[in-house]
Amino acid sequence: MDASEVAIIFGGLGLFLLGIHHLTEGLKSFAGDSLRRALQTLVRGRFSAIVFGAIFTALIQSSSATVLTVIGFVSAGLVSFSQAIGVLIGATFGTSTTPWIVAFFGFRVQIAAFAMPIVGVGAFLWLMAKGRPRALGAILAGFGLIFIGLDYLQRGMGSVSWNIESFVGEGWFAYVILAGLGMVMTIVMQSSSAAAAATLVALHLGNLDFHQACAMIVGQSIGTAATSAALGAMGGGLAVRRAALAHVIFSLIVGVLGMILLRPLADAAVWAVSGMDDADHVFALAAFSSLFKLMGVVVFFPWLDKFARFIEQISGRGADNAVARLEPSLANAGGAVALESAWRATLDIARKMIDVATRRLAGERVAYQREDEAVRQINHFLESMSLETLDLGAMEPRLVRLCHAVDHLKSLDDHLAQGAAKITVSEAPDSFGAGARALSAWLDATKAPSIPVADDIVSAVAQASAQLEADRKLGRQEILASVALQKLSTAAAAEKMETLLSAGHALHHSWRLVDSLRAAAGD
Repeated sequence: MDASEVAIIFGGLGLFLLGIHHLTEGLKSFAGDSLRRALQTLVRGRFSAIVFGAIFTALIQSSSATVLTVIGFVSAGLVSFSQAIGVLIGATFGTSTTPWIVAFFGFRVQIAAFAMPIVGVGAFLWLMAKGRPRALGAILAGFGLIFIGLDYLQRGMGSVSWNIESFVGEGWFAYVILAGLGMVMTIVMQSSSAAAAATLVALHLGNLDFHQACAMIVGQSIGTAATSAALGAMGGGLAVRRAALAHVIFSLIVGVLGMILLRPLADAAVWAVSGMDDADHVFALAAFSSLFKLMGVVVFFPWLDKFARFIEQISGRGADNAVARLEPSLANAGGAVALESAWRATLDIARKMIDVATRRLAGERVAYQREDEAVRQINHFLESMSLETLDLGAMEPRLVRLCHAVDHLKSLDDHLAQGAAKITVSEAPDSFGAGARALSAWLDATKAPSIPVADDIVSAVAQASAQLEADRKLGRQEILASVALQKLSTAAAAEKMETLLSAGHALHHSWRLVDSLRAAAGD
């Protein structure tokens, strides 16, 4: 193998990886908020979670993106941890679509001849258009680049003759070495899809025999857990650690089973495609990938809930609230999911603050512990979100109103920290009680974040805030009149006016906060 062949092989792999990246990002952006809506509609139990994970991964052609997305789902409270494991297991099966696509379009249809115009159209849309047409451009360009890269891989590897047996020997131990090589390929390329494509090319050209290629496919499946292991090792939060650990254990167990049952599964794969034109066994390898990963789903499905509890027991404990789950990696999990996570984190902190405001308006003495660090974390998360993963045409209003909500969150935090622990105004105006009742109704309505808040509940908060502002102005005049007539000392008057002002500001920002949260909800 000379330098030019090495350059062509590396260039082909690079184009393939670039194509996968553009295809994945384009599909995520094209899906927009429909991904979250589909999740809420379709994922009801273990089976539906597995099916959703398989379909989602088959569409975006990236199990790593699915891992990040499902962590976002857990963080956003859209799925339980048991359902999240189902999505992860389904994602493993979803990756088996790549060998079928490569085998059919790459070796039978030879779509590389038409790939250049596809890339040209896609690049033009990506550069010139906006919103979903731009995302469609990324999808087309990515699809074309995948097969241009595959064509270069075939050219570079076509003149290379490998004698695998001279390096790894023969027998089952040789398959273990090849599985290890498959793991390394996935880890280095950061894509099991690219590793599988390279294996298919080597099989098609005769550089690997069928069983050797099967062993590499098993190793590549295990290698997909490297992304999860890296996320867990980076010291992520509880949701990240649990998802990473579940993915690693699942991949290792299924990989070991795949090596033990390598030959029976390989024979079943050959039989499954016996009616197809498959002299080079590329379709048989695609079938092996599907059967091997389907085996993993079948083995784990009956034990999914017990497996989830086992992971929860051994993964340790940590902060498990909406703000703590705003991992940096979630900002790249897909705009709709990341935005939902940020919205729920804001709602979580808002409920704590408004509970304090409600109880103070009701006359209770309530100390307040500042939430400024939590507000800072939410702001930082929003700033780190990639706008490339958002369909701004559809989601910009929600993002803008969420930023409004976070701003009022900060203002309410300041006013609660500066205000008295108990409202001391004697004969407080009726608007204090009305405000407490309206905020209490909102707190009851937001116990389940997935249920929309009725408009009349937010309107009641707005009316109470407006009434309190009117009462504050009238009360100020009465207090100053009492001072002038020497019925009230200056110090007592200042305390009463400060209390009215503090209560008014707290209720005003509470109203603006709940109104912004209602507008920013993904209903």
